[in-house]
Amino acid sequence: MSKPEGPAPPAPSNDFIVLATIVRPHGLKGEVKVSLSCSGLDRLVSCKSLRLVQDGRELKRVTVGRSFMHPDGDAVVRLREVVGVDEAETLRGAYLAVLEGEQPKLPEDNYYLDELVGLEVVTVQGENLGRIEEVMDGLANGVCVVRKGEKETLVPMLKSVIREVDLKGRRMTVELAEEIDADTAD
Repeated sequence: MSKPEGPAPPAPSNDFIVLATIVRPHGLKGEVKVSLSCSGLDRLVSCKSLRLVQDGRELKRVTVGRSFMHPDGDAVVRLREVVGVDEAETLRGAYLAVLEGEQPKLPEDNYYLDELVGLEVVTVQGENLGRIEEVMDGLANGVCVVRKGEKETLVPMLKSVIREVDLKGRRMTVELAEEIDADTAD
């Protein structure tokens, strides 16, 4: 199972899908440091209809020029339409987003986070585990947080665990490893 498309950011409105959040200016020429909400910098750079969104409204369309990954895991991008450090400073907390429906098509077995949140999760044996409330970015892979009442189940985003994702039927089928508890441990 491929990693989901980045950590789940707060969306600026229902019309936009956030791909990155501007953290702060970087350098003096208008570059910005961004926290990615997609699978990688290539996904952001390849987006043809990228929009700069702040306070729930679109400021302007932007294109990524120079870009690289920062050693801390964030990315640094030069937006051609942002001129100078002063303008970059005003963009703290703004989003790089696409309009819903304009997001790039993903390869098979890759999903946008907003597609997974809300899916019903069942085991291959038919046990209902609840619904996905969020997808967290783990060290090695993403993790779905599934809730049913007070019970929370963490489901790793791995091919060995996730057997099927049915977006149209709003259901994910999983095969979880057998749990070890104090009563059954040797």
